Amino acid sequence: MHMKKLILTLVLVCLLVGAAAAQEQDAQTPKARIQEGMDNLIAMLSDPKMQEPEHHDEAIAELRKVAEQFIDFGLVTKFAVGRPWLDMSPQMRTDLTNAFVRLLERSYLKRIPAYEGQRIEYKNEVVSGKKAKVLTEIFDKDKKIIVEFRLRIVDGRWMIYDVVAEGVSLVMNYRSQFSAVLDSGTPEDLLRLINEKVEKIDEVQKSEGQ
Repeated sequence: MHMKKLILTLVLVCLLVGAAAAQEQDAQTPKARIQEGMDNLIAMLSDPKMQEPEHHDEAIAELRKVAEQFIDFGLVTKFAVGRPWLDMSPQMRTDLTNAFVRLLERSYLKRIPAYEGQRIEYKNEVVSGKKAKVLTEIFDKDKKIIVEFRLRIVDGRWMIYDVVAEGVSLVMNYRSQFSAVLDSGTPEDLLRLINEKVEKIDEVQKSEGQ
């Protein structure tokens, strides 16, 4: 797998994996939250079972289950959609969030990468009120990827709402795609587009025997 794709997948899996909440989360610093999540990620990706086709769906379900304890998917979707979110009904927000999570799952979790000894260094932690940023560096041989995790306090816990890898924000990347639809279309058009993307990925992976 290409280095950039591997690292981005590792980062996005971490975004969707998070930590297994062994202690009260509001007692953790943002850096500790990220480090625990990455430690859990490495342990999971190092398990040969994660790579076995017969256990693939089980592995995906495990990742998703833990993810729902760690990331505020509604907040990620809200920021990805941008200003139009404020005018959407609660049902549309829920539908878009569910569809967006399925898209992320298909895009980054369906092909789970094996851990190949990438080294992670946890650098600066910047806290500003209920917001925080944690800077990390991921090394693979002679290559380094700078990754910034962005968190907010939600119900007393630090939750990731965006990740920036090599200067590219997950949220802003999708916002540009979503804005292209919402500038001239409706929330229903966006929901339909996301669901179509999910269906296409499923079709391709089915044809490849995934």
